[in-house]
Amino acid sequence: MKDNPITIGFDDASFKLKTSVKTTQLIGVICQGTRLVGVIKDEIMIDGDDATEKLIKLIKKNEKQAQYVLTHTITFGGFNLVNLNEVYTKTGKPIIAITEREVDFDSVRKALLQKFPNTYRNKMRCIIDAGNLYETEINTAGGFSKIYFHCKGINVKEVESLLEKICIDSKLPESVRIAHLIGKIF
Repeated sequence: MKDNPITIGFDDASFKLKTSVKTTQLIGVICQGTRLVGVIKDEIMIDGDDATEKLIKLIKKNEKQAQYVLTHTITFGGFNLVNLNEVYTKTGKPIIAITEREVDFDSVRKALLQKFPNTYRNKMRCIIDAGNLYETEINTAGGFSKIYFHCKGINVKEVESLLEKICIDSKLPESVRIAHLIGKIF
């Protein structure tokens, strides 16, 4: 692995559930190591089913630059879930979905069943297909912090090595952290 790997980190923009607006932005930030190289975006449906397709489209437009794809969890725009297997299969790029806390799968399952009775199985499939949720510690400027992740196309040790290179001030990789900050201004 290079000292300054090129990553695309994704997060969604802020949104409100109880409004007539039914979309939000999917923000992608390209970084070489921890240095910002570019910003990309597309629109996704809130609680929709298009995040996987839009993510793949954005990655393919930038596939020559990106070595790794990072997401802030597997959910965007509420419960618009990303299928990590499909993203990896269609782009050939290792993908890592990062979360800052353990996930209560039972609560998520109940929420999906209640809110999406017709598409519950498809949404749960994305969660199940994400595979194991791994835990690791990242040494940042603020000390050691726990972080959790799913990964496809890359093994756990490689993920840990990558995170050590691209997390500096936060346990979130710089590309994801910057995408998150940009998403707050929408």
